[in-house]
Amino acid sequence: MPLHKLSLAVLAGLSVSISASAIAQSSQTEDEEEYEVIAVTGTLIEGVNPVGSNVIGLNQEKIIEQGVTSATDLLRRIPQMADFNSVPENTLSSSIPFEPPQIRGIGGLSGMATLVMLNGSRLVPVGPNNWVDSSMIPASLLERVEVIPDGGSSIYGSDAVAGVINFIPKSDMDGGEISVQYGVGHGDYDSLDVSGGFGTSWDKGNLVTAFSYGDRSPMFGKDQSYIKDNLTDVGGADYRSTSCSPGNILLNNTLYGLPGLDTSAPNYCSTYDDQSYYPEEERYSIFANVNQELSDRLTLDVLAYYSRRDTTDYDPADIRGSATITSDNPYFVAVGDETSNTVSFSYADVWGKAGENPSMYDQWQVTSSLAYQMTDSWKLKGTLNYGKSSWYYHDYKINADAQLAALSANTIENALNPYDISQTSASVLSGIRNWRDDTSTNQDIAEVKLIANGELFETAGGMMRAAVGTEFREESYFRSTKSGKIDNPSTVVDQDIKRQVKSVFGEIYIPIIGDDNMIPGVQHLDVSISGRYDKYDDVGSSSNPKIAVTWNPVDDLTVRSTWGTSFHAPALADLAAPLTYELFLPISPLRASDSPFVPDFFKPSFILGGASEGIKPETAETMSFGTDWYATDSMKVSLTYWSIKYEDRLDQNAGFFFGPAYYDEEVNNDYYILNPASAEDVIAKFGDYPAQGFDSLASMFTIFGSPYVVSDQRKANMGAYEIDGLDYSLQYFQDIDLGELEFTLSGTYVLNRDKENVKGAGFNDTLALGDFNSAISAFNSVATLGLRRDDWFFSGTIYYRGSADVAEEHIDSFTTLSLFASYDFSMDTQVTFNIDNVTDEDPPFRNIDEGVAYKSMGRYMSVGFRTRF
Repeated sequence: MPLHKLSLAVLAGLSVSISASAIAQSSQTEDEEEYEVIAVTGTLIEGVNPVGSNVIGLNQEKIIEQGVTSATDLLRRIPQMADFNSVPENTLSSSIPFEPPQIRGIGGLSGMATLVMLNGSRLVPVGPNNWVDSSMIPASLLERVEVIPDGGSSIYGSDAVAGVINFIPKSDMDGGEISVQYGVGHGDYDSLDVSGGFGTSWDKGNLVTAFSYGDRSPMFGKDQSYIKDNLTDVGGADYRSTSCSPGNILLNNTLYGLPGLDTSAPNYCSTYDDQSYYPEEERYSIFANVNQELSDRLTLDVLAYYSRRDTTDYDPADIRGSATITSDNPYFVAVGDETSNTVSFSYADVWGKAGENPSMYDQWQVTSSLAYQMTDSWKLKGTLNYGKSSWYYHDYKINADAQLAALSANTIENALNPYDISQTSASVLSGIRNWRDDTSTNQDIAEVKLIANGELFETAGGMMRAAVGTEFREESYFRSTKSGKIDNPSTVVDQDIKRQVKSVFGEIYIPIIGDDNMIPGVQHLDVSISGRYDKYDDVGSSSNPKIAVTWNPVDDLTVRSTWGTSFHAPALADLAAPLTYELFLPISPLRASDSPFVPDFFKPSFILGGASEGIKPETAETMSFGTDWYATDSMKVSLTYWSIKYEDRLDQNAGFFFGPAYYDEEVNNDYYILNPASAEDVIAKFGDYPAQGFDSLASMFTIFGSPYVVSDQRKANMGAYEIDGLDYSLQYFQDIDLGELEFTLSGTYVLNRDKENVKGAGFNDTLALGDFNSAISAFNSVATLGLRRDDWFFSGTIYYRGSADVAEEHIDSFTTLSLFASYDFSMDTQVTFNIDNVTDEDPPFRNIDEGVAYKSMGRYMSVGFRTRF
């Protein structure tokens, strides 16, 4: 192979969105194999790339050029990821300030349909949903990232339905390194990230250590001009709250604004201005990687990390209330001659503009491996992987019982004044504030894995290789939920669940045609067959095969294909989820088409959450077919067709979130009840379960009134997905007079994305109707143009998220430009400049609450400094 073409292969293989060809043959020289075998993900056999697969990767240099500080931020630059070109964290979920990485966006509520690994081993989940928090991995730690958007259960077992993400840390460093990055965004938002590491080596080993510290301020809804409450001017609803300071009296479906009881000027306040879209956060991470050759044949590797994240989210809903007051209260204000009325109010004057809710994420993991070279061609590797995480979330809320008692009190000393909260005694306010919903989890993962791999025998096409292995994994999940007075919770629910998984697996690599027996039109033909059997002690077993083929008809062209099955076992959090009635919203915007706005909109919406009995694994059939073409010595083009058929999808009855159409489909009748007269009516339909944060369902009826709807949102094996599309990439590298020019283009185009929400309901086109009421872009793409000249490097990247439709509503496309520049003072010292979303583009409008299809930080600027010593 010519040197320039080999260089292009290496650059393309370590660039953005590569499509790696499995061209490592036994007949190649050792030097060529060392360069070309880049990927370590997707195969059990050392010395070969994953046959047939499309590999998307980023190396350390490209990671730096993204200007990101965490692995999660890095992934959102990849078009195949669900959070492409948007805020990656699930920031509106108060208890979870992050989302798990999701290839193709098919994970949904079922958790992890994408397997996330650190150096080939599973990561311990953290938080209430068994999600992996990849944002705790500092970008500065990474040597490279490999993403395989293809089913991988035949190699790795559960979760690898949409694909596999493997974060590969640095394993070799000589000396020290430190980097500092400071960035600013809208409002008062700023972030500081400091990371570094130290490495040393000795006769038969080496050590790499790394640390990371991050501190960022909150970003509020008021910091983003695109977030809106009142959409009446565009035909939407008014999502502003009436629980303000001053508030309103509601009488006979008429609002009387306080203090003047003016019906022409009721008081409204923003629902989102003081909501933290990016929570306040402080993060610490420590990593260590040690390698020691114990003998000529035995090597020890140990990778360990510890990470802690402290987060505070701000939620104005936690300090707002609406309740009935009677004339028995000495503060009672009558509009006319009534003896009671309903008051919407806020405690902002005495407690601040929003509730402050802290959470903590703590996790550590140690992965140790012993590799024994049994013969010249066979290696036995044993891995012990153990991790533990803990999490808590303190959600401070109004003590509804104390508030009700204060509203019913007949003395000034004991009464609440909802018309002017500041007039209420401190002792009464203290009692009303004495409520907290506490949730905490502890999770463990323990794995023992044994893999033998090596050469079988020489064939006409090359050396046949194989790998066999076995694995034992134990997982545990403990969740404690407490609700009530801070020092004396009235409700305590604990769930403790464990599982064991026993697995056997294997892979065989067969080079059918190679250098010694090539024929016209077939220079190389490689086949890989892999399979895995997993037996769970709680949800049954699963067997998953995979066949992959790579064919080189000529030197510059590779054709590849894969077929296999994959599965996702129900997460322990799903199995342990308690069945509870919950307040979904204090209003009901999601109603049937014949529902009158008044009074139904002002009624609450309740849901029944938890996990149904008999949950079983989700299953999928995946296939891909693609080609890689070296069009010239400087340009490589790749195209891949892929498809996923995903069945027994673990989800909720998502149709509820679509509004009127949900109530028109007969298949949904068993999943809701409208305008129930009492709690007994609901219990008769769904069952008698606790009410989250309340003594009973009847208490919820008493405090909030009769709901418009109670929706059954218990998780179950609901339906299926059928998705297919095209991935593409182009890499071009050329020396020009100005310097070294590089251009990369990559993206994905979804051809079909059909979803069956409920078994028997038939498939819906989510590209046309949306998924879970979210817009799905069929076309995502990213293009980067870079120039290296002497000590300078400049690049510009365009991120394009395509337009979408949700039923009759069209969502515009979203295009942003990011600029990056770096200057090398020396080989060891570099300064970087980064501007994301240079033109401060707003994400596309949607006629829903917040008035936006998805979130964006807007323009974000940062400067960084890196040095080695």
